[in-house]
Amino acid sequence: MKNKSAIILLLFITAMSFRSFGQQPHGIFWSPELRLNPALTGVMTGKWRLMENHRSQTFNEGGTLQWNTLSADFRKEIIKKSGGYGLVMDEATGNTFGFGVMDDRRRSDSAGAEYIADYFSFSYRHAFKKSTFGFGIQPGYMRSEAEKKFDINAGLLWGSGSIYCWQEDQIFKNQIGIAAYNILSDWADTAVLPGREIQAHAGFLIKKIEQVNFVVNGLYRYNGTSDFAIGTYAIFFPIVHYAYWDRARLGLHYRSSNHLTWSAGLRFYGRGKKTFTLDGTISYDMPMKFLDFESKYKNAWEIGIVITRFEKCWSTDKCGN
Repeated sequence: MKNKSAIILLLFITAMSFRSFGQQPHGIFWSPELRLNPALTGVMTGKWRLMENHRSQTFNEGGTLQWNTLSADFRKEIIKKSGGYGLVMDEATGNTFGFGVMDDRRRSDSAGAEYIADYFSFSYRHAFKKSTFGFGIQPGYMRSEAEKKFDINAGLLWGSGSIYCWQEDQIFKNQIGIAAYNILSDWADTAVLPGREIQAHAGFLIKKIEQVNFVVNGLYRYNGTSDFAIGTYAIFFPIVHYAYWDRARLGLHYRSSNHLTWSAGLRFYGRGKKTFTLDGTISYDMPMKFLDFESKYKNAWEIGIVITRFEKCWSTDKCGN
């Protein structure tokens, strides 16, 4: 019943508008966390991570537009001491802070379309008995050849059912967030620098069989015009950790620009129990010409990687308790 209610909510979010625009910043499958919502800063099972995402989009007229997002963040969990008489233990307070930086760049074949934006990111979240609530802020400085400006982003995040052991691309089994970007700007502020933008995102883990689970997720974006994406990806978990990889993924999403986004990913790591991991994915936006749909751009592809510290967990429940 909970899964059905979640899916209905997700469909409601993405059905808010059916108009679309040509410049799609990032794909739904691998949206960089700090670009998706400032409240996701430091939201991870590890203590730190490095993320790189590159998107190349080709227009019907033949021009190309490319984005590159590089970010680094870490989390600081507040712990208190409890007990006494020689038995002192660390106890979680439920309070966690996240800190990060992000560099977001765009370049194009067209003159004057390039810009650079750099942000500092801060978040706070509190874990209640059955759910977690957090917020984040992101002051930043954007610049192009013709213009410079300071702006700020902010977001809210709710999640329930933390995935303690085998973290997905979302850390909560059920996750909903909303963020406002470039709050001090107007909608579609200039032809180069991004204007004000609202993003709503949601994702829900559906456990089906022992080695395969599904995440149904969606994204709605408004910046004067609207677009959305909705779909699912399947996660394959091996029964035990293989020597160098685990958690393979395959995904398919529909975008309101009339594209199908196909995606695949795999996580690699070292042999030891405590090691480093490289989690990578690739996706492709395919125009729906086979249905005679008109697409706002020709096609696009993305590649993303995450590098973080990793400790293998031997839980029999791959998606947490």
